[in-house]
Amino acid sequence: MLQSLVLRPTRRLYSKLSARLRRGALAACMAASFATALGAFVMHPPEIEDLSEERSNELPSLLDQWEEGDVIVLLRHLERCDKEDYPCLEGTEGITSRSVPVGSLLAEGFGQLGLSKTDVYNSPLTRTAQTEELVFNDLGIDEDWLYKCRETMLEDALERKVPGKNMVLVTHSSCISAFEQSLGYDTETPEYGTALFFTKPADSKFLKVVGFLDADDWKRALEDGARRQRG
Repeated sequence: MLQSLVLRPTRRLYSKLSARLRRGALAACMAASFATALGAFVMHPPEIEDLSEERSNELPSLLDQWEEGDVIVLLRHLERCDKEDYPCLEGTEGITSRSVPVGSLLAEGFGQLGLSKTDVYNSPLTRTAQTEELVFNDLGIDEDWLYKCRETMLEDALERKVPGKNMVLVTHSSCISAFEQSLGYDTETPEYGTALFFTKPADSKFLKVVGFLDADDWKRALEDGARRQRG
């Protein structure tokens, strides 16, 4: 009924317009629709892009920055057991047993990068602690702020970033979203085991968004990055 009350007077008014005015009204409506769509596109925050695809040209620089100790990595924990119909690795609050091969891929990737100049921190919740143990052989330090992270995730990370040392944060999707939003980004929820890379040189106040890698893209991406680095 409400629709009829709005549409009928509009149709009567439109029918009384001349052909020229009708064309003008139609053009104005189309222009308004286009402007609305364009505004929505422009105002939507950017998304972090894939280092194995759109941002692959950043890989050589990322490898150089890693050697300098200027990289921050946010790593989402592996597949949580209470959300999937797969056996748990250990305890119902942790990750699934099928996460072990994925953890091995990540361990190999981080091992290839090298961890001699890297601090590892993890949320103490079971799924993040198990992920850290699989990937980093229990080198990580438990930190509550890696799950109590809604408002200060970025500030907490930057406070603990040591110049000349990379930082890996094993955390949760909500914390990753909070970190991204503080930088003006809004990306879809990352897959389990996805790593997001940022760089912050010691002589810079700014954090650069580099890109992300899904767990199964590490090997190809690192080989490609090393090949480009060699020239």
